[in-house]
Amino acid sequence: MDADPTPGNPDEVRTLADELQTFADDVGEALGRVRGMAGDRAVLDWAGLSAEAFRSEFDGVPGNLEKLRTSYDMAARALQSYWPTLETAQGMADRALDRAIAAQADLSSARAALSDAQDWVNRAGEEADRLEREGEREGVEPPAEAEVRAATRDANAADQAASSAQGRVDAAEEALSAARQLAQDAKGMREEAARVCADGIDAASDAGIQNRRWWEDAIHWVSENWDTIV
Repeated sequence: MDADPTPGNPDEVRTLADELQTFADDVGEALGRVRGMAGDRAVLDWAGLSAEAFRSEFDGVPGNLEKLRTSYDMAARALQSYWPTLETAQGMADRALDRAIAAQADLSSARAALSDAQDWVNRAGEEADRLEREGEREGVEPPAEAEVRAATRDANAADQAASSAQGRVDAAEEALSAARQLAQDAKGMREEAARVCADGIDAASDAGIQNRRWWEDAIHWVSENWDTIV
């Protein structure tokens, strides 16, 4: 493959997932405290609000904080599911690369051996043809039996060498093909996991707060009252 079949950094994805989960947990903790504030007389007295006024002003805060917590929790879980698969896929891709390099080296060596063996076959064949022609010529002493047997043995050895070299070529090509398939499998695993993760993040976005103005107001309110909340 010309390009990395499994791009990405699992450690960075895991760190981001942990950060999102921590934020979601913090929002969940704040949510629990905010929900208890409406019934806390001391807080209401401190804020100078009646229970009705508090609910009127901040009635949407718990629901929106719940959306925020849910959204970040969903995004964190999507990334938490993604990074281990990415790590596994990258391990597969690394093994595929190592195997491909070894198979390519074997293939180059086997092809060179096959070329030499084929040259040997050609030479042995030419020698056998020469001896056969000499044996058919009239008035010429035929080749010695030992010479014919030697030529036959040489031709057989050449054929065996060529067959062995061809077997090495076939095995190396098969190993290279298997390495490429492993890389394709790793790519497919990573792409499917990325698709699922992206769907999860889209769902997290849909589950979150759509009113950005509310979010800005909520951040301001929570920051102003953080000491009381916690």
